Amino acid sequence: MTKTHSESRRLDGSGGRDARQKLEATFLTRRPGLGRAWVVDLTGMSTAEKLFMRTLQGTINRPEARLYLVNSDDTEFAEAERFWIEEYERQGWIDVGGYLNHTEVLEKFGSEITGFVIASEDQPWTLHAATVVATLQNGVVAPDAVADLLRSLGWRQLDDVRNRWPDAVSAYQATVAQYRGALAYPGLALLRHTENLWDFVVQQEIMPVFSRPKHDTWDGVAAVMDAYPGGHVLYGYVSDDTVEEEIAVERASSSGKYLVPTSQVSNLSFHVAVLGKSRLIPLAERPEEAVTQCEASQVNVAIAITDGDNLQVPILQYPQSTFWNTEERGVLPLGWSMGVSLSVLAPGIWEFYRSTIRPNDEIVSLMGIAYVHASTLPEPEAYYRDTFSVMAAAGIHTLWSLDSSLTITDEPLWRVLEEAPGSETLHGVVVGYGPSVDKAFRRDTGMPVLVTQNGYSEDAARIKGRIEAIMALEPSKRSPVNFFMATNWSTSARDLYAALRPLTDQGVRFLTPAQALACMPDIKGIARSLIDTEASPGDCLPSGPIEQFGSPILSAPTLAGIGHPIAIPISVAVAGTRAIRRGGTITYTAALNIDVSGIARGFLKDRVLPVVEAFGLSQEFAEHVWMKLDASNIRVDLPVPQATRGVEVIGLESSGIEAAVAFKDGSLLVTLDTFVSDSRADSPSVEVSVSFTAAHDDRDCSAKLEMAPESVIFDFMLTVGIGDEAGPLVGGVSGTMAGRGAVSLAETVVNQ
Repeated sequence: MTKTHSESRRLDGSGGRDARQKLEATFLTRRPGLGRAWVVDLTGMSTAEKLFMRTLQGTINRPEARLYLVNSDDTEFAEAERFWIEEYERQGWIDVGGYLNHTEVLEKFGSEITGFVIASEDQPWTLHAATVVATLQNGVVAPDAVADLLRSLGWRQLDDVRNRWPDAVSAYQATVAQYRGALAYPGLALLRHTENLWDFVVQQEIMPVFSRPKHDTWDGVAAVMDAYPGGHVLYGYVSDDTVEEEIAVERASSSGKYLVPTSQVSNLSFHVAVLGKSRLIPLAERPEEAVTQCEASQVNVAIAITDGDNLQVPILQYPQSTFWNTEERGVLPLGWSMGVSLSVLAPGIWEFYRSTIRPNDEIVSLMGIAYVHASTLPEPEAYYRDTFSVMAAAGIHTLWSLDSSLTITDEPLWRVLEEAPGSETLHGVVVGYGPSVDKAFRRDTGMPVLVTQNGYSEDAARIKGRIEAIMALEPSKRSPVNFFMATNWSTSARDLYAALRPLTDQGVRFLTPAQALACMPDIKGIARSLIDTEASPGDCLPSGPIEQFGSPILSAPTLAGIGHPIAIPISVAVAGTRAIRRGGTITYTAALNIDVSGIARGFLKDRVLPVVEAFGLSQEFAEHVWMKLDASNIRVDLPVPQATRGVEVIGLESSGIEAAVAFKDGSLLVTLDTFVSDSRADSPSVEVSVSFTAAHDDRDCSAKLEMAPESVIFDFMLTVGIGDEAGPLVGGVSGTMAGRGAVSLAETVVNQ
């Protein structure tokens, strides 16, 4: 899949400029100019005052970016906020006019403001509505006491939206109905009034709303979101926990929205202007060098830091002294995830990373232009096309997708990805936020794919422990190449370097994700929608194609998991006459038992929850996750010994299920109707007893008559859900399962 340097230059030329222009329209309504910068520290301000200051900043920065805010009350992010304004000045990209206090900023910029709109923090939805009214009149939002201050200074009151609506949904619906067409940007921002993005919302004229999937406002706000056109950005963020995240991203993707997590990003109305009129410079193409093929005889490891699709990470976290700016950077190969939207929304910040990158650093495109479930998008082709065009313009060749569908080697979405215009820029894909059955595989097209082997909330010591566990394995049991993610909220680059560097002296070979993809041998993936192998005796596997249904977030991992053999869920025991004379009759009793409740609960305990645990979500998800198996058209084949004749059924009893029995083609075929195993319910066991006789063919001289192991085949629907069965987080797979028993069922001695 590797491209030549000439191809890369072609993609980074006029094609890159065209991609940049297209993304301007996707992400922005305007690219402001850049004027003399004035810096204000928000230390000691109330949340109402900070919101006012950010709406002031957005209004002032609309034609020309001049106002920059530092919130020293947030010691973590203030370090980055100060770093960028100082870095911009060091590079000569901006002219800083000075530093202002609260009073001075009002005096300096007050004359440029038309007036203020009053709202109240006690009615947070009025703050969203007031922002829209103020935006359209070149004003600011004045929550509560801020209005009194501005009035005392002689500022003009434009409107008062307090007590206008009884609840949030009413306010949002009314505001959208009245002002949607007047705002320049045809998209939304989901934003709390205490978050930081308000300057950008005002500058770009974006409709702000707020809700979460667990709030009673969600249905109304999600309906508003659905009504906006697809192919545009959903700014802010959508959830407060992982369950909400999956629900909300699925909903946003299904209506074609491109989520760019930005809720806590500060000063984006300023960052968008720095180098905004300059040409996007791609990462320098590194000289091609042969990477020795990875083999399991050596422990080969690639690590990349999350969660750079959230612009808060490259803008407010990576600049800290424990991440990109640590002195240790570069002592080990490391991937740094970033959303390529950074190059459009903060071109000066992109240029900083591009120009300061070191040989052991790789910038990886996390989720491309936006956080979506591509498998749910109405037009995934457009998403991949735009992603690859911007990746090419930026000189990035590794995509990190969180779409669990891509853990399936023959998933149709792969074809969409690989056939999208611009896919030639892609050298490989890393997938996932949690492990699957495969650690690495090559597509039939040659595309190399790495799947993360760990999950959420792991610090550097835990990652080191995982690598040491691989070191302890026999080489035949290792993956030739191993990918781990380092979650940005659980560890730092400095910690990773300190913990992992000693492993190089023990033979571990660390690689960038691109190097790991390049050195991957040809590995066939296990997780497929068509299983063409037979299960080992005692187990069963899907036979033929498997269909997915419901949410791909759950159906894809379920499909991957079903590719692992499961124990035959039907216990079969046969008692037969132990000894007969030649030509005598054998009496058999076959007992079939199904532990209906135990199947689902065992599958949940042994197969589902370990995956949840691997994601680091067990405490949150285990409370809500459930599993259900619907089995139907169940056929149990009991092969009667060949040296018998005259099979006669003399008894059939069943409880918990309808059963029938027939002799056909040398076997006794027991057919069972349907059972449902649900981890949420207690169900009685299924028990079936069949009595039958078979006469020994006296022409046979065998000393022993043996009944071979049973064959079992049944249709299945395996459903995994989180929360309500009628809710959005429900998905699974259906198909046919087949297996053969491990041991002979009965043995009869023939006395001559």
